[in-house]
Amino acid sequence: MIVPGDLLIVAVSGGPDSTALLHALAQLRPKLRFRLRAAHVNHGIRGLEAEADAKSAGAFARKLGVPFHQHRADVPAYAETRGLSLEAAAREVRYQWLESLASRFRARRIATGHTAEDQAETILLNLLRGAGPRGLAGMAPVRGKIIRPFISIPRADVQRYCDRHQLAYRIDESNQDLSFARNRIRHEIMPSLQRLQPGLVDGLCRLAEIMRAEDEFMSEQAENALRGAASQRPGEVGVLLSLFSTLPPALQRRVLRAAIARVKGDELDIELERVDALVQLALIGRTGAVVELPGGLRAERTYGELVIAPTPAERALTDEEWVLPVPGEVSIAELGFQIAAKRSRAKRPPPNPMAALVNADKIPGPLTVRTRRRGDRLRPVGMRGTVKLQDFFVNAKVPRADRDRIPLVLCGDAIVWIVGHRVSGDFRVTDKTRRSVRLEASRL
Repeated sequence: MIVPGDLLIVAVSGGPDSTALLHALAQLRPKLRFRLRAAHVNHGIRGLEAEADAKSAGAFARKLGVPFHQHRADVPAYAETRGLSLEAAAREVRYQWLESLASRFRARRIATGHTAEDQAETILLNLLRGAGPRGLAGMAPVRGKIIRPFISIPRADVQRYCDRHQLAYRIDESNQDLSFARNRIRHEIMPSLQRLQPGLVDGLCRLAEIMRAEDEFMSEQAENALRGAASQRPGEVGVLLSLFSTLPPALQRRVLRAAIARVKGDELDIELERVDALVQLALIGRTGAVVELPGGLRAERTYGELVIAPTPAERALTDEEWVLPVPGEVSIAELGFQIAAKRSRAKRPPPNPMAALVNADKIPGPLTVRTRRRGDRLRPVGMRGTVKLQDFFVNAKVPRADRDRIPLVLCGDAIVWIVGHRVSGDFRVTDKTRRSVRLEASRL
């Protein structure tokens, strides 16, 4: 947890657990050669009592020669804005500030005073919520910057430590409030279960260790499976449905969680119900169906893939057209594209799908750029007749959500190039072509 030279931020509430932790770490400083800073959050819930907690925690830290930092938050307002319980909102606010403080002082670790009983309560809470292996793994002793040095120590031992060293601490009366789920677990459910099984806390902590090891193994398997079954593009991940369908159900859920995390940056707020909906979408969903995800993401079933990407910004469809001079270029912020045109004598089409070669002899007037409109048609190479642009998109397996954002290069009313997809047969370059125009598109 700690190496020489580390700076630790210690979360102190003023209660016995965090008071004992700060004291113990302060005693270990000379031996392990690390530095400490104490941090306290006033959640804005308990009025004058909270002010007294902050004052007590600050005085204790200064007595130990530890720099003290405090933060005042309005957790009730935060909870209302985010639609969270007070418990969840307080936890989010607390860890956000601790992380920001650690970044400010370049601290490698943030230490919290969670004990074995806290671990057992967390596991029971997660069990009652229907959590899987990750929830039953409880709180990790080390997770990112967070360390929990007391996580395997019974609360009674911490209390004895406080008594032995005559440490003064504060008692948070809200810990007796049975309207909070954790307090009901602590004061009602745990005592009942301990009468049935005296070794309950040890058993639940042992369960956490077992589930943590199994969760780590399954996470590795999921990452390996994702590497084989996914294609990663800028800002999105596509899970190949043909490979995904062969995975065991236990891996399917984890692969989708890992895919979301690659795009989102974390696995927070990814509920089991949402993951199960994604599994159904991947296995039996219709093409074009969408599941909304947290963090401004969504999953769409396309032809052969489940694509996880940011939800595209809504834009009003427009009839606007943009002139594309030859030679010259046009930037279209509304579509996120820049398209350039230059004269050429080449006769071989470029391999890049974002570039095209068209017959300049077949272009009597200026080129324009717009998006699709009702009734658009084109003549595919090798066909005498025309096909609807809508039918072309369906046959080319272009996702429905992308069709209104694909630029079309036109000459008059005739489609010359569907950007990134196809040149119309009416404008293709042949051996008899004397002059050509190279078109190239790039994203802004």
